[in-house]
Amino acid sequence: MARRGEDTMRYGPMKPVGLFDARLGDFKENKDKRPYAVVQLRQEDKAGQLWNMVGFQTNLRWGEQKRVFQMIPGLEHAEFVRMGVMHRNTFINSPELLNASLQFRSRRTLLAAGQLSGTEGYTARSRGGGVAGTNAARIALGLDPLVLPVTTMMGALFDFITSADPKHFQPMAPNFGILPPLPVRIKTKQERYGVYRDRSFEDLERFLAGVRSLVGV
Repeated sequence: MARRGEDTMRYGPMKPVGLFDARLGDFKENKDKRPYAVVQLRQEDKAGQLWNMVGFQTNLRWGEQKRVFQMIPGLEHAEFVRMGVMHRNTFINSPELLNASLQFRSRRTLLAAGQLSGTEGYTARSRGGGVAGTNAARIALGLDPLVLPVTTMMGALFDFITSADPKHFQPMAPNFGILPPLPVRIKTKQERYGVYRDRSFEDLERFLAGVRSLVGV
């Protein structure tokens, strides 16, 4: 990543967007003093002695990692108990195997969710587990499984991972690009995202009302 240019990291895993050192005083008067890049540390133990450097997966040799990481201000004397390694996500070819209900097409009583199904991000994975668990319970009760409206973010995500090109399928995170287009063109991003949100809420409420009426709630 560093070979791509000095700005690569500041717009990647070390982007400083939204961060400002309060010790510098007024934000507007000290824009030029904003951090160039930052390292996010995530606490890994109760005592606060073990911290994870977020986003530092690398193929660098361990000795070189230590040399480079100790160049970061504040980490000059850090002890590294586990070095960074590259990892691969394991996932199934969902477009060939799953329905949008997260059921396997060849075995409707078997469901998949989380990273295995090809969804990226903690929220998406947990929501997938919620939908798969709900549908497993509905199947056990003799009810039809739920398929979320495609105009909702999770409905669009489940639709994507189960209908994408199987030959080139890769995991996907929730994003506005997978939502169905709006009927009218809206220029400003903030307003456009608001319309996406409102449409999602309206369609989800209609969907849930229909589900409640079917079960007599």
